[in-house]
Amino acid sequence: MTQKVSIITKGEMLDMIKKHLNIQKNTEFARFLGISSQAVSNWYARNTFDAELLYTKCDFINADWLLSGRGSMLKEEIKQPKTIQEPSFCVNNDFVHIPVVDISVAAGSGFTNSDYIEEEECISMPLSMVKDGRKYLCVRVKGQSMVPSILDGGYLIIRLMERSEWESVRDNYVYVVSDREGRSYVKRLKNRLRQHGFIVCMSDNVDKRNYPNFNLYEKDLNTIWYAEWYFSAKLPNIQETYYRKQGELEDRLDELTAQFQQFQKALNTNH
Repeated sequence: MTQKVSIITKGEMLDMIKKHLNIQKNTEFARFLGISSQAVSNWYARNTFDAELLYTKCDFINADWLLSGRGSMLKEEIKQPKTIQEPSFCVNNDFVHIPVVDISVAAGSGFTNSDYIEEEECISMPLSMVKDGRKYLCVRVKGQSMVPSILDGGYLIIRLMERSEWESVRDNYVYVVSDREGRSYVKRLKNRLRQHGFIVCMSDNVDKRNYPNFNLYEKDLNTIWYAEWYFSAKLPNIQETYYRKQGELEDRLDELTAQFQQFQKALNTNH
């Protein structure tokens, strides 16, 4: 007696792809693919999909699985990220252990991440300081673009935001964002996703020539993490920045005063 081989449906395959992308709603899936939500609904209704589009947009998909539904969904040659264990609890259940990782978070132009996140150590925090059931990381900050607010060598406790939360990103708050090219940034954001489909990434450093603002479009975004806590062995010297800017303004005022006096003197001479 020949045993039948169970082949998964196209709808089940779409569900697996969405789960891997951490997407729940068809509207978000359609936006990721660059098509209408009605097109995705039609795929489910007709038990079909555009295999070429999925293979192009989802570089992790095994082509044989996409065509036949057999085998593994993921390409064998892709190195899967090391799984970060869910926060583990101390014996007294009062603290949570958060992995300290070095993903080369760039507080500047950006550093390319390694192929996987390497867990090195943990930091313990009271349970009351984190949200239950959410994924957290502690990352080291590199660079000068967020000075004086966030210093090079400091640590950020960041919480992963679901895609459904992206439109709730708050203006002028600090986040860690990563793009699909593997670059990560610590930036203060302006949320323009709903209006224009992008976020504005801003540095706190006043040197805008070296640390200019830039936009990241939703199609290029990989993850957004909300920075909930900041730890540093150094105290930012806000007064130093303030007095430097005050000194620059005073110098400029002196120049303008001198120019005005020369202009006034020239007028008096002509009369």
